[in-house]
Amino acid sequence: MAANSEKFENLLNLALDATGREREKSLQLGVGYEPEAERWELIVKYSGNIMRLAQENPQIEVVELMNEYAILYVPESAMEQVASASEVEYVEKPKRMYFAVQAAKQAACITPVQGARYNLTGKGVIVAVLDSGERVIILSSQ
Repeated sequence: MAANSEKFENLLNLALDATGREREKSLQLGVGYEPEAERWELIVKYSGNIMRLAQENPQIEVVELMNEYAILYVPESAMEQVASASEVEYVEKPKRMYFAVQAAKQAACITPVQGARYNLTGKGVIVAVLDSGERVIILSSQ
């Protein structure tokens, strides 16, 4: 496993120290890790030229975002290279969105109908949004 780095968030350092079995059992440690490819998906705050990492190591994939953030796909063997790169300021792993989704489902009163009584999941439902593209302006004389 890669050495811990101050640039890595604590959860990422913990995940790197965990065994594959520990990652499988945890709801959070395995998020962002692709065991088949033995690589990590990482969210990186950087300054400078982040593409240099991909130029130095073709196994590292870089997707530049806005405001000096990027998504990196990094083989586990190259984590040390990411940690030591001068362009990299901070690295974290993706998070599972369960709690945010669960709160939204509760607020929209969806959880009661997904229980055993109704067992409604939405599976097989197709939703379409049709927009004519016409702009409607309503003027009121009140």
